[in-house]
Amino acid sequence: MIGEYASVNGNLVPPEQAVVPIDDVSFGYGYGVYETLKLRRGIVYFPERHEGRLFHSAAIIGLPHVLRERDVVNQVRALIAANPTVRDANIKLLLIGGRSADDARLYMMLLNPLYPDRTLYRDGAAVITYRGERRYPEAKTLEMLMSTLAYRAARDAGAYDALLVAGDGVVTEGTRTNLFAIDGDSVLTAPAGRVLLGVTQITLGEALADEGIELREDAIHVDDLGRHDGYFLTSTSSKVMPIGTIDGRRVEIPPPARRIMTAYDRFLDRYAETYQV
Repeated sequence: MIGEYASVNGNLVPPEQAVVPIDDVSFGYGYGVYETLKLRRGIVYFPERHEGRLFHSAAIIGLPHVLRERDVVNQVRALIAANPTVRDANIKLLLIGGRSADDARLYMMLLNPLYPDRTLYRDGAAVITYRGERRYPEAKTLEMLMSTLAYRAARDAGAYDALLVAGDGVVTEGTRTNLFAIDGDSVLTAPAGRVLLGVTQITLGEALADEGIELREDAIHVDDLGRHDGYFLTSTSSKVMPIGTIDGRRVEIPPPARRIMTAYDRFLDRYAETYQV
């Protein structure tokens, strides 16, 4: 953690006091949900959307809490204000369940920001395919074993991420990214019910609409990888990152991918220009 303060249920505390007991069954068994927000140059991006997804994830796994609309947003802003020297960070939120709504706890902490290697945007990221599906795919839960194993396999292969392949052969998402395919004049991504809807994925849809580019939900089968015009990943930290290789096979980075990367950068710039504390 970085900064002078973390937050526990809205209370600002030194980072060393933002701890989970070793015998916390809810945390140990993964009964919780999380979010990661981006703070860059003092601007926190899309906190309302992250709050909404946190609540959505909690509802999916039946995690009751007493938080209301804008409670999370206000606590995030209070944490940023309490750490004025931290201008760039990733903000991690952990909502851990308990026996009742009153027992749920919300932890917030500032972490060092993640900056992918710039060469990945030029040459494209390497990814591998990995057979596996997340339980509760629409929720961002603490049950991360399968994703962790897939990500470790990607790292062992020298890849940026692993693309998860469901039992029916549909490629759903990365372990921490959303997958898109470029198909002519349109962009494809997995159906909403099968993946975690990323905040970057959602806001990219708005940026694509501004550019007049159609975004369609459609299954991408593992046997069809390499047959589309190109592919890219999205996430909070990586924004729009082209894919250069899949399982060691080179895939092209077409001009539309560069256009989409630029369009999303402009979208974020417009957000920053209208940002209000």
